[in-house]
Amino acid sequence: MSKRVIFEDKDVIVEISPRDYELPDLVYEAIKKKGRPVLFQELVKEFSGIVGEDRVRKAVSHLLALKKIVEFPDGSLGTPDMEWKPSGIVRKRRRRRIARLMDMEGPQRILYTVA
Repeated sequence: MSKRVIFEDKDVIVEISPRDYELPDLVYEAIKKKGRPVLFQELVKEFSGIVGEDRVRKAVSHLLALKKIVEFPDGSLGTPDMEWKPSGIVRKRRRRRIARLMDMEGPQRILYTVA
């Protein structure tokens, strides 16, 4: 995960949180780096302190809409080429994740007019 450090000393590191349009790539790389299907809560834990759960959820649904990741029967997420092995009793998720594309516009300039 690329970090943009604003301030750093021996006790504290302050960095900029990733923008919404950068987050899907970071989530995809985190899943690939694990090398196995991961549960959504694992992703939330991985990104805790950096971005909130709702932003991770949006990034996951964006990746599902693009078919860059897939959801397995137990709700775990992985790349299409990952092999899924059921661990113990598999309970199907009651509600499937909704695949929606995010608004991927980059930084915008807001112009103000003076009347």
